[in-house]
Amino acid sequence: MVKLQQKVGEIVAEYKYKKGDIVMYKRDVCRVVRIGESDYTGEKCYILVPTARPDGSIKMQVPVSNKSGHLRDLITRDEIRELIRKTPDVETLVSKPANMKSQYAALMHSDDVLDLVRIIKTSYERNQERIASHKKLASIDDEYLRRAEKCLYNEISASTGMSFDESKEYFESEVKKEEAGRS
Repeated sequence: MVKLQQKVGEIVAEYKYKKGDIVMYKRDVCRVVRIGESDYTGEKCYILVPTARPDGSIKMQVPVSNKSGHLRDLITRDEIRELIRKTPDVETLVSKPANMKSQYAALMHSDDVLDLVRIIKTSYERNQERIASHKKLASIDDEYLRRAEKCLYNEISASTGMSFDESKEYFESEVKKEEAGRS
């Protein structure tokens, strides 16, 4: 009996995540629902369900080895504070309307939360410039602004226990304080 318990303990120890853990996979907040074998390769996988679709209608299989590197822990409170501190210094993208979509798309495929901030800052500034020039808002900026905000604030929300709206309000107000403190 002791050997069986020891063996089970060893098996559990080889996995970074366990059933019930909340993780980030690419840009989705997910719950680990079980550890099983891949339907395709037979290797050990985390079976994930996006928290936005808790009914299980979408399931993802991510190898335990995480060779792609897209599976990671949620952002921590300390990392959120560091992100707020860095946000005023994040440079916006070079505004070339012909390739904005490809620039935004490349940043959305990254796993770096600073890239979400870069999208938000760029699209917000581009929208403000268009408003000041009495021009219609560019749909590409609006689309990527919404997508980046959804990803960033969903992760902050999952990490802090705040609602999406509270996360957005908190982050924006703290960034404003950070900017004001530098003036």
